[in-house]
Amino acid sequence: MAVPAAISRAFTVYLEAMDEARKGRRRIDGLLGLGGGAGSERCQDDFVSQLNAAVADFAAEGPSSAEAAEALRFVLAQAHEHRKSKEAYWMLLASHTLALPLIDLLEPADARAVLEYYEAEYPKRERLPAQKTAIKRLAERAKS
Repeated sequence: MAVPAAISRAFTVYLEAMDEARKGRRRIDGLLGLGGGAGSERCQDDFVSQLNAAVADFAAEGPSSAEAAEALRFVLAQAHEHRKSKEAYWMLLASHTLALPLIDLLEPADARAVLEYYEAEYPKRERLPAQKTAIKRLAERAKS
């Protein structure tokens, strides 16, 4: 099994684009709200569109629970794997909500396994609304 190429590509393209946007900024960009921002905003909008489409297409293919779990873990891991990318980190955390449709494809045992991983990876002190929503949905799925 492998993570679907479109999902993986959405992250790769986003991270590369954010890196390019960062390199193209001047030191004063963003200071007092002046300059910069357009490149990274465009990258973020494109990322959301690409990841949404990739997840929807993958879900429509009818993957097995194990395949969905692998794709979900990949999405959930990206924020911590790219923690040093200050420009991308917060969007990667928020992207967890874009993977919620994958939770509905999980068998209860796979949902429990992903939930255990996720709770260990994102302790309570690090959870934002996106993580809390994902944990709630995983817990519900694990009980079904």
